[in-house]
Amino acid sequence: MTKNKIESKKVRSNLISIFLINTVVLFTLSLIGFIYLKSTSVESYFKENVLVNIYLKNNTKDFENKQLIKFLNLNDDVKQITYLSKEDAAKTFSKEIGEEFVGFLGYNPLLDAISVQLYSDKIDVYSIEKFIENINNFEFIEEVEYDKPLVNALNTNFEKMGLWIFILSVIFFLTSFILINNSIKISIYSKREIIKTMQLVGATSKFIRKPFIWTYVRIGFLSSIASLILLVIIILQLSFQIEEIDLFTKINDLIILICFIIFYGISSSFISSFFITQRYLKLKFIR
Repeated sequence: MTKNKIESKKVRSNLISIFLINTVVLFTLSLIGFIYLKSTSVESYFKENVLVNIYLKNNTKDFENKQLIKFLNLNDDVKQITYLSKEDAAKTFSKEIGEEFVGFLGYNPLLDAISVQLYSDKIDVYSIEKFIENINNFEFIEEVEYDKPLVNALNTNFEKMGLWIFILSVIFFLTSFILINNSIKISIYSKREIIKTMQLVGATSKFIRKPFIWTYVRIGFLSSIASLILLVIIILQLSFQIEEIDLFTKINDLIILICFIIFYGISSSFISSFFITQRYLKLKFIR
């Protein structure tokens, strides 16, 4: 094997290593970015499953039921309502306990109920209490209840989670640039003699920089595409496993993430290769 072939193999191996490093770094960054963007969707999913149950008095008339349902439908805080008559509630309860309790008691002790799902940004104790206060004007309402400890726990935990995801995103964003920069620095360092030789034969700095920058920018672009393909595969797998949460609900978020990863992959490679090459161009002696 000739010396040129050996050198060519080393260069190719070096570029493949940079491609793999950049791909892993950009994939991890894109995954963290996706989690950060989708954390609001996951939060909304859990919060909007918190129910505010409205129980109606036994003497409530049909037109009063409709009046309350209409009022709830017109409320901007309400996402969805479900009406459950006491007869249907009795049937459901009988199936759960495996016994016809209405016949045994001689009457149905349950009440007509309306289950209300509020939008996620209204799932906090203050907003729910204000909502309950507004509907308590209806005199035929017997009771309104919700799981207050659960609401407090959801808000506290998601606030902490959001903070940690943000901190992790910032830390890894900075770390990813350092890793990409170092991989390019090592690669260009191995070509320092080529840079010096080109300077000695009279090549301009721009002429010397151009092939280096183009090579690493191209690697950055290909690495970002590869990392995004891996991300999409992971998202599709998660979508099949967790059907309750639609990970593609906000396509705009995904488009923003894709554009950011491609831009970041190209720009970080450009910035690193430009300044590292410039550094070696300014050195008088390279050993």
